[in-house]
Amino acid sequence: MPETSEPNTVETSSPEVFTTVQKAIAWAVHAFTLSGLVWATLAVVALLDNKPHWMWFWLGVALIVDGVDGNLARKFRIKEVIPWFSGTVVDHVVDYLTWTAIPVLFMVMHLPLGPRPLAIFLAIVVLVSSMFCYANEAAKSRDNYFVGFPAAWNIVAVLLWVWEAPLAVNVAAIVIFSVMTLVPLHYTHPFRVERGKAGNIMATFIWIVTTGLLIACLPTPPAWISETGEVGLVVVNVLAGAWLVVGGIRRSWTGR
Repeated sequence: MPETSEPNTVETSSPEVFTTVQKAIAWAVHAFTLSGLVWATLAVVALLDNKPHWMWFWLGVALIVDGVDGNLARKFRIKEVIPWFSGTVVDHVVDYLTWTAIPVLFMVMHLPLGPRPLAIFLAIVVLVSSMFCYANEAAKSRDNYFVGFPAAWNIVAVLLWVWEAPLAVNVAAIVIFSVMTLVPLHYTHPFRVERGKAGNIMATFIWIVTTGLLIACLPTPPAWISETGEVGLVVVNVLAGAWLVVGGIRRSWTGR
């Protein structure tokens, strides 16, 4: 008699079932990211109330949230736990508001940008050029560097403000960084780039603290910050930022 063979069976793995606790944690992480909309709203209200110091405070809170939420999302696998709700889209919306749109409004209202038509034109240039960051599928390298200027207009705007940059410098900075969005140079992501990660995080922390203190010095420094201390803050601020910039230049130059 011919041998009979058992029918071939294909083992299929059942989809992973997540617990109620895992789902609750995932939604908590989403809520943490969504809190960026709260800080963005408070920043806009402060800007409209002509309270730029408070605007930068709320944008600073949003910056801290943005630096932490991605790691939480990956740690708790929220994309797998709640696949139908895109944290990436939420993050992009919040980032566009807090990193680009609100800082652009601040620049138009508080920085010397020439005649009003020129200021509005420059604002449009920033808003449009930034989309080539947010809509760019290749905006990050495999080792997590930003490729092209990452639309960090909050950083540009606050530095131009605390350094009291003149009209020519402001216009040049906007034009140059808008163009750099399309130039594939690398910029260090302080929390995701593994090379020199501890130093990157420390430099970021120092930069945030010194920038906050420089904001407190406007329009006049508080009594507890001397003129020499203010100069020292600028030096430390520049060095902390330079650490991150040099890391990106090294990556662009060496390819690793």
